[in-house]
Amino acid sequence: MNIIVTLGVVLTHTINTLYILGGDLIRPKVGIVLGSGGLRGLAHVGVLKVLERENIPIDYIAGCSIGSLIGALYCSGQTPETILRLAKHLKPRNWLDFMISKMGVISGDKVLEIIHLLTKGKSFSELKIPLAIVATEIKQGKEIIFTEGNVAIAVRASISVPGFFVPFSVADMLLVDGAVLNPTPIDVVRKMGANIVIAVDLSHAGMVCNITTIFDVIMQSFDIMERELFKYRQHNWDILIRPDIAHIQPSSFDNMDESVLLGEQAAESMLLDIKRLLNEPIVEYNELDNENPMHLPSN
Repeated sequence: MNIIVTLGVVLTHTINTLYILGGDLIRPKVGIVLGSGGLRGLAHVGVLKVLERENIPIDYIAGCSIGSLIGALYCSGQTPETILRLAKHLKPRNWLDFMISKMGVISGDKVLEIIHLLTKGKSFSELKIPLAIVATEIKQGKEIIFTEGNVAIAVRASISVPGFFVPFSVADMLLVDGAVLNPTPIDVVRKMGANIVIAVDLSHAGMVCNITTIFDVIMQSFDIMERELFKYRQHNWDILIRPDIAHIQPSSFDNMDESVLLGEQAAESMLLDIKRLLNEPIVEYNELDNENPMHLPSN
């Protein structure tokens, strides 16, 4: 049983912990999870757009792969509308620098440069919302969680789809896409301190039949893997948002507006549940205690 004394008032509760300040309940902390999903991840922009419009507070964000990129842009101060405009303006040639390599066909240097520019070279400590980014250390098969250091470096690691991007080298580690181990990092944002977790899961998307390129093969294989991983990881969310993006190719640059719209619609369908939870007692969780947090220099 939890016992808390605040301003002379003793509260006891066996499950939830209430906080009182001057007679008012302090609202619960809200964490958003932005999962992987290729370019369909622009659905995250639609979700953020709705949460902003409805004044839903966001206290923490955890992102993986495309979710790490959207999360980094948003936490660095970019609005959902600006993120969509940037996505439309920046063509594939701006992001992708093809090369001949034994470890990948995209070097990732352009991506790192653009992300550094769009996030204004910020470190995690300079973001307006606390952010955690998930990557995978491929040599030892470990989940790596970035919470400090340069944001662009963390995003570059998290979006490194094996077979596409050359793995990103940091210290003695070789980092690839966080979706290899944790495509929808619900546990990460919970450990950051979130009482309410709103997870945006794109791994549920159905099969894409139009597979015509090596990129489609890799992305479809990833989709299948992520969907199975999601089944077996801890489902410790409070709100699960699943945009209906199954028909959209994860490697397509042609459905950006539709992806955003589908994200909006999915978020709107859960608004009543979200607002109800914001008015309920809250649950305490420990701070992030992952055994592999990343601490990198700011530059």
